[in-house]
Amino acid sequence: MPQTDTVTVTIDGIDVVVPKGTLLVEAAKLIERDVPVYCYHPKLGPAGLCRICLVEIEGMPKLQIACNTPVADKMVVHTLSSAANEGRRAVLELLLLNHPLDCPICDKGGECDLQDYSMAYGQGASRLADVKSSKPKAVDLGPTIVLDEERCILCLRCVRFDEIITGEQSLRTDDRGAHAIIATATGEPYHSDFSGNVTELCPVGALTSKTYRFKSRPWDNHRTTTTCMQCSVGCQMHVDARVSTVQRTMSVPEDDAISDGWLCDRGRYNVGYVNDDRRLTQPLYRQNGEWVQIGWDDAIGLWASALRETIAKNGAASIGAIGGGRLLNEEAFLLQHVYRSLGSDNLDWRSGRQHHAYPGETGGTHVDLENANCIITFGRSPAQLAPVLDLRIRKAVRHKGATLIVVGDQASSPAMRSTRAATFADAIEAIPAGARRIALVWDGAPSSESAAVEAWAATLPAGTVLQTFVLGEAPNARGAEAVGMFPRPGSLDTQAMLEAGRDGKLGALALLGVNPVLHWPDRELALAALKKTPFVVVSELFLTETAEYATLVLPACSAFEKTGTTTNLAGDVLPVVAGVPAPGEAWADGDMLVALAEASGVQLPAPDEIEARIRVLVSQVPVIPPMTAIEAVVPRVMVGRDTVRVIAASTIFTGGGTMAHDMRLGELRTPAGATIHPQTAATMQLVAGDVVDVAGPDGGRLEGLTVALDKNVPQGAAVLIDGIPGAPLNALRGALSVHVTKHAERREAQA
Repeated sequence: MPQTDTVTVTIDGIDVVVPKGTLLVEAAKLIERDVPVYCYHPKLGPAGLCRICLVEIEGMPKLQIACNTPVADKMVVHTLSSAANEGRRAVLELLLLNHPLDCPICDKGGECDLQDYSMAYGQGASRLADVKSSKPKAVDLGPTIVLDEERCILCLRCVRFDEIITGEQSLRTDDRGAHAIIATATGEPYHSDFSGNVTELCPVGALTSKTYRFKSRPWDNHRTTTTCMQCSVGCQMHVDARVSTVQRTMSVPEDDAISDGWLCDRGRYNVGYVNDDRRLTQPLYRQNGEWVQIGWDDAIGLWASALRETIAKNGAASIGAIGGGRLLNEEAFLLQHVYRSLGSDNLDWRSGRQHHAYPGETGGTHVDLENANCIITFGRSPAQLAPVLDLRIRKAVRHKGATLIVVGDQASSPAMRSTRAATFADAIEAIPAGARRIALVWDGAPSSESAAVEAWAATLPAGTVLQTFVLGEAPNARGAEAVGMFPRPGSLDTQAMLEAGRDGKLGALALLGVNPVLHWPDRELALAALKKTPFVVVSELFLTETAEYATLVLPACSAFEKTGTTTNLAGDVLPVVAGVPAPGEAWADGDMLVALAEASGVQLPAPDEIEARIRVLVSQVPVIPPMTAIEAVVPRVMVGRDTVRVIAASTIFTGGGTMAHDMRLGELRTPAGATIHPQTAATMQLVAGDVVDVAGPDGGRLEGLTVALDKNVPQGAAVLIDGIPGAPLNALRGALSVHVTKHAERREAQA
C-alpha cells in the first residue's frame, strides 16, 4: 500500500498506522481497545444512533463518536479518559431509565452488551423517581422471533440488516421519541429466510428466538464450531448444546470468506430433528413384511452376506450404491472404496435433479461472486438452493452496481433489480459492454442451454474473467463427486441402477443418506426399483419415503454427531465436528462402512492416508461420463383454459428428512401449493386460497394444492415446489404441463 494511502493515529498512547478513511472504532481494534458499540456493526457500517462509543480527541471541544469518525493523520485519541467514561455513563443512564430489570429471566443474560457495559461504565444506581414507562412485551413478530419492546434501545441493527444486507425492507420503526417501537412495514408477520440474524445482532434481549427462548443460559452451553450441512455453501457455525441437546446454532462473525458472518434460517433453526422421538436408534430388518429390531453385528452381517451372495450368483455388476452428497468426504471415499474393492463401479452420488457439481476450471470463490460486474443465473433460484450465497449476489447488485441477468422462468429475489432473459443467447446480449468480471450461477441440472454456455465461454474477449458456481442440491455434492462416487465408463449411474432394479437385474442396492422416492425425477421408477431389488439397505435418520421400502435400515448419525470434513461448492475442504452424542445405537456412515469392509475382507487405507487422498482428489478435475438420459415425457395436447406448463422450483424449507421431522418449524415448512400469475388465475376462475389438483399427461397426480398468486410468475404457468412429502413433484415424472382441477373447498391464502 502506498504511503500516501495511510495515516498515523495515536490511540491511548500507542501509534497505529491505518488506511485513510478507517473509522476510529476499527482502528482501536488493532491495539485491542474495546470501544463499546450498540448501533454500529462492521457489516452494517456507521449509524451514529446510540452514542455509547464516545471518545476524547485532542483538539476537539466535545466528545466524538468513534463509530462515525474517520481517523486523520496525527490524530490523538483517548478511549479510556475520565471524560469518555463520563460520557458513556450518561448515555447508559438514559438507556436504562425505562429498561426493565429482568436480566435473571432474559435470554440475553450472560451475553448482553447492555449488561456488560452497565457493569463497565454504568453508575450502579438509578436516579429515576418516576415509574418506568411500559411497552408491549412478548410480541409475536413472526414465525421465528419474539419481540420485547421494553428492552429495545432502538439501535436499529435489525432494521438496518433488513435494509442493507437482505434488501427486503420488512422492518421499520413506528411512532416517535419515547414511544418508538420496532414493527413490520406492512403490519404482517416478519417473514425472511434470514430472520434469525436479527436476534443475533440485537445487543440486548429485545429480539429472541422462539426455538431457544427460556431453554438455556450461555454458561450452561457447550460450544462447538463446525460446518453447516444444510446446503452446499459451507457456512461456519457455532453449535451450542446443553445436556447432549442442541439448543441453538450461531454464526461465526470471522467467517468472511464463506458466510460473511450470516446464517440462513434453515441452518440456524433446523436442529430440533436431532432429538426427535422418531429418530432411528437401532437397525431394522424386514421379515415377513414387518420391521424387526436387530443388533449391529447382525445388520452388518446381513449386508455383507447379501453382497457376497449377489456377486457369487450374478457378478459384481449386480450390486450398486447411491449416496455421498449428504455424507462426509471420508464416508463418501469409504463407500466408493469398499464397493470398488468388491468389483463394482455402479456408484453415484446423484439422487435428484442435479447432474454435475464440479464448476470447471473457472470455479470461483464466494468473495469472487460479490465482486463480479455481471451475474448470470439459470436453473433453480440461488436464493433457495444456496441462501447465504445469494446474499453475495444481493451485495454485488445493490451495493456494487453489478448487473443481474436471470435466464428462464425462475424469479430472483425481490430485493434485487434484475434483467429477464428467455434464453442464454438473450442473456449474452444483455451483458454490459464494460463487464470484465462475469459470474455464472446455475443449479447443475441438465439444460438445453449447456452447449450455448460452453460456446460463449470459449469466445470471451481477452481480459474478461469468467467464474462459475454450481449450487449443490446436497451439502457435499462436490466432495462426493471428487472422491469417486460416480460410475466409470460401462458401469451404471443412478438412472441405470434404478432401471436395472426395476428390470430385476440388480441384486443388492445401498442407499446412504439419499431419498430418491421423494427427489429422483421419476418417482415411479424409484419405487419400482426398490420393490423389485431383492436386498436394499438404507442408512437414514428417519424412516423416510425411501427407507420404508428397504430390506435393512441402518440408523445414522446426523451432522451434529460425527466428525470429519465436507467440501463446499467452491471446493473448500471444511471441518465438521461432533457437538452431541448420537441417540441410541445410531452409527456414523463411516463406521458402518468400516464394519462392512471388515466383514467383507476389504483392506482400508489408514485415516491419515484417506485425508491426504481427499485433499488431492478435491483439487483435481473429476472425469465423469454423461448421465444416462432420463426418458422424456411428452405432454399431451390438452385443449382448454385449465392447462398450464410446470415450473419446478425449490425452497430451503422442504424435504422428507430433517425438515419434515422438526416439529418446531411448522410455520416455516413450505406448504403444498401452486403459484400462478393473477391473470392466469382469473382466466381459470381461481382466487388465492382455492384448492386444486394437478395431473400430468401420464397419469401422475398431485392433490390438495393451495393456490397462491404472484405477478412474477409467467402467465400460463404454475410454480410447483419440489421435495414436499405430501405433494411430491416427481410423481408427475417431469411433466412439462399439467391439467388443473378446482376443488369445491377453499383455504386461506398462504402468506
